[in-house]
Amino acid sequence: MVTYNYKENMERIFLYMERETVKKNGLKTLDKALSLLEYIYLKEKDTGKEIGISEINQTLHLGLSTIHRILTTFKAHGYLIQNQKTMKYQLGIKLFEIGHTVQNTNRLIETIKPYLIQLSESIGEASNLAILEGTEIIYIAKIASSEVLTANIKVGTRLPANCTSLGKVSLAFISEREVENLYKRDKQLPCLTSKSISSFEELKKQLIKIKEQGYAIDKEEYKVGVNCLAVPIKDKKGKAIAAISIAGPASRFDSVKIEKNISKLINISKEISIYISTV
Repeated sequence: MVTYNYKENMERIFLYMERETVKKNGLKTLDKALSLLEYIYLKEKDTGKEIGISEINQTLHLGLSTIHRILTTFKAHGYLIQNQKTMKYQLGIKLFEIGHTVQNTNRLIETIKPYLIQLSESIGEASNLAILEGTEIIYIAKIASSEVLTANIKVGTRLPANCTSLGKVSLAFISEREVENLYKRDKQLPCLTSKSISSFEELKKQLIKIKEQGYAIDKEEYKVGVNCLAVPIKDKKGKAIAAISIAGPASRFDSVKIEKNISKLINISKEISIYISTV
């Protein structure tokens, strides 16, 4: 016979309500902070002048203590600067850095996308553009295959760099010291399939080979049934700033098809890298 424990049930209910309250309050706080930042941005854009707490409160009605707390946090992280004479605020250098990075990324996508289209159409598989961030690769552009069965990865997807050809080729074309710093605490690496590289020592050996040959291959290391071939996009100093790839079902994009298209990807990689270096 199942007995109903009133006390235990109520404790569960109160715990759930507490979690939901924290979640909602957290979102509300973030919403207020973003609204405040956007207001300062629009005000500075329109007038070119810094702004004080009282003026912010007159428009947003968040309360002086709340506004002060949010401003102090943004200031501590470099998103806002406070004039010590007037005690008013203006946008900080951190936002400029973020904006500059976004602008560069958009320019990179605009430059490379025609090549992705060309690759996808000529090879008949999906093509991708990604950048390295820490020990992860982020997909920032893609061209889907016209085939029904395809390797479909959404833009914005993050994956462990050691599990993808895009990640491995990006790591191979940065300095050894940078790679060491990225993985200095990781003896065991995250794996997505049984074929993923699982140790840093194994990864280092592969990176040496990848750098020598100029490309990386991922045979079902990211996903069972998917193969991938990637090449780096390099700056003037030969450092990888991005990578492009062709990916497809292992049944179709097999070793023979990969081998057949290596030189094509390497040539396109060189062409893009030279163009970017001259812009």
